[in-house]
Amino acid sequence: MSDFGPEYSKADKKREYNRNAQRVFRQRRKEHLSKLEQAHREKQDMQSDEMQRLRRENQALQAENESLKAAYASQGNSPAPSLSPIDTRLNAHLPYGEPQMSLEAVSATTPAAMTPVIPTMMQDHSSIVVVQPNNIHEIRRYLHQVFAPLLDMSVIHNPQAHLATLQALRPSLPSSLKPSQLQLTTTHNVYIDMIPSPHLRDQLIRVGPARASSFLMEACTLVCQIEDVGQMTIWGEDWLNEFSWEFSPAVLERFGPWLLGREWGQRANYWRKQRGAPRLPGYD
Repeated sequence: MSDFGPEYSKADKKREYNRNAQRVFRQRRKEHLSKLEQAHREKQDMQSDEMQRLRRENQALQAENESLKAAYASQGNSPAPSLSPIDTRLNAHLPYGEPQMSLEAVSATTPAAMTPVIPTMMQDHSSIVVVQPNNIHEIRRYLHQVFAPLLDMSVIHNPQAHLATLQALRPSLPSSLKPSQLQLTTTHNVYIDMIPSPHLRDQLIRVGPARASSFLMEACTLVCQIEDVGQMTIWGEDWLNEFSWEFSPAVLERFGPWLLGREWGQRANYWRKQRGAPRLPGYD
């Protein structure tokens, strides 16, 4: 046995070495696989978190998109406010009632090229004052600038914020634009607030959202950027005085019976008389 002892001892050592090496290899492989599995789980968790985040963002964007579509639908797809300043006078108000003047001529130039003449109150009723149509597009831009805080989407979507913002704007507004008590206490379309006629604003609130929206989107070129086919004419620079407004026969026929009434027809006839146009029947 002693002659073979060293050989057996060497073989035993080799086998022991191999067993240890295999054990270390298996342990390292196990550790490596554990690390790979851990990294894979972490990556999956990160991907899952990212997917959840993207899903939430997508849902938020969808909700915002629906909200914006609903807002523009309720506002009649009127434009966002334009902040381009214009030189429009706010303090040159005419007293309410029929102006003591007659219209000699109306310029045939386009609104953008017009230079309105300020209507002047004359003691001599036979005196002639030439008045041209005002530029409704410029007036609308100015109104959108003044009422820009109301046209913010966060205000449009929040009735309480709308009424609070309107109350805050009140001291800075001229008398014909100061909100009435009905405006300050009743939810309504924000574009109604820009109409320089307290009585007409209150009437639009009383007739309800659907009818008010139809008037804004079909007739009120003063505050909504809709196709201008002559629905309104504003004579002279005193656009804050509602007597200087003339609604077309089509508007009076469409909205007169339940909104505008006899008074607006009489005003239209006054201006039609000044330029020699036939009077509209039914408003005498």
